[in-house]
Amino acid sequence: MELQVNYRKAEEKDWEKVLELYNSLSPEDLYLRFFSYHRLAPEEAKKIVSGGDHYTIVAESEGKIIGEGTLYNDGEFALVVHPNYRRIGIGTEIVRKLIEKAKEDKLCGVKFYTLPDNYPMIRIGKKLGFTISEDVDEVFGYLKLNCS
Repeated sequence: MELQVNYRKAEEKDWEKVLELYNSLSPEDLYLRFFSYHRLAPEEAKKIVSGGDHYTIVAESEGKIIGEGTLYNDGEFALVVHPNYRRIGIGTEIVRKLIEKAKEDKLCGVKFYTLPDNYPMIRIGKKLGFTISEDVDEVFGYLKLNCS
């Protein structure tokens, strides 16, 4: 049976499901996401879904949020996918949708920073045409957009 996934803009009522998503992450996953071992607090989950200086997309299946991507006004984005739903294209699709939002907002580019061990994020970046710059302790991905 094929997994049915709905991608949509996050709503304020989603904060508890976003918190559940982050609570499903291992300490290693959290380190790759935040560059530190950081557990998300309820207030932080509420901020993720609230908008303001960012736009958040969630991937939802069977009433559960299984992925989340946030695009900030400066073009930087962050991505999280539930461990049980990785390697099936959810992260790639979220990033595609964030790129479309960046184009709508006339941003000149989108970017991400990650650790060298975050192979899935680096793979998504390469797949979607990002220029990848690798350093000893950080990887930077950038995709230039036509912002004129």
